[in-house]
Amino acid sequence: MIEQKFKILIVEDQQLVAKDIAARLTNLGYEIVGIEDSFESAISSFRNYSPDLVLLDINIRGDKNGIDIAVEINKTTPTPFIFVTAQTDADTLQKAKNTFPSAYLVKPFTTTHLGVSIDLALHNFAFQKKETTELPINEDEDYRETFYHKQDFMFIKDGNNYIKINQNEMLLLESEGNYVKIHTNEKRYLIRSTINSAIEKIKLPHFMRVHRSYCINLNRITKFNENEIIVENITVPLGRNYKEDFFKTLKLK
Repeated sequence: MIEQKFKILIVEDQQLVAKDIAARLTNLGYEIVGIEDSFESAISSFRNYSPDLVLLDINIRGDKNGIDIAVEINKTTPTPFIFVTAQTDADTLQKAKNTFPSAYLVKPFTTTHLGVSIDLALHNFAFQKKETTELPINEDEDYRETFYHKQDFMFIKDGNNYIKINQNEMLLLESEGNYVKIHTNEKRYLIRSTINSAIEKIKLPHFMRVHRSYCINLNRITKFNENEIIVENITVPLGRNYKEDFFKTLKLK
């Protein structure tokens, strides 16, 4: 399994600056999907590559600027974006604020500042109501920050980083009290969540609850019998209350 990196689109009309930003982001572990310098090319790349975040210079080539791009992003596919600019005048700042950016970085900036701004932007965007339906387990503990999804990917907090994993490459979920272990072929991830919340988050038809403590990827089953299921090389018990639905789903009974 190859872990997917967060994808970033850079919109900057100064090529040396753009290459410098791209090099910094690459060193921070992000994937650069494009460097554009105009409204038209930026929107085209945005639609083609569906980046996880966009870095926007305000002054760019052409009649439209970075603020116009932000407006278009908000209208089409809401995605976090950060303005990266040398402009600090009140009029520009107000126009930028009206598009609700994740951050406003003033040039020059440090790599640390850039990295922190991006991390916060991705983190905060994940928890907006339009992006997630997962609720805290109780009023005192919020379990959302270790586990969320976008399209067909899961973003799982692993140490200080978020790892992007294709949901289809997950083998199974295993409940461990108030934690869930996500099994893949390459690694196991322990996230702070109930299995009910994790199942609700995934919402894929080929993931099925087969035991009070297990939810499996049906596409990764290698063998099974009346009492247990083998998912790749992992043995999972088949719970009595889940047998009927399991066999019906496989159309064996």
